[in-house]
Amino acid sequence: MVITVKKNDMRTYYEISSEVTGKVLLRRRKIAKALRIWLSENGVSYKYIFFAN
Repeated sequence: MVITVKKNDMRTYYEISSEVTGKVLLRRRKIAKALRIWLSENGVSYKYIFFAN
């Protein structure tokens, strides 16, 4: 079995989880950054990971 990967097939996902928002999976880096800033400013603790799929 041969799998070909095109250049645009690899996508980065940003996962942010907190008690306020639950688990959020985002594609846009700027939106993920804005959410992290908002959570920090409001004193909410969160976990943040990103991965390519």
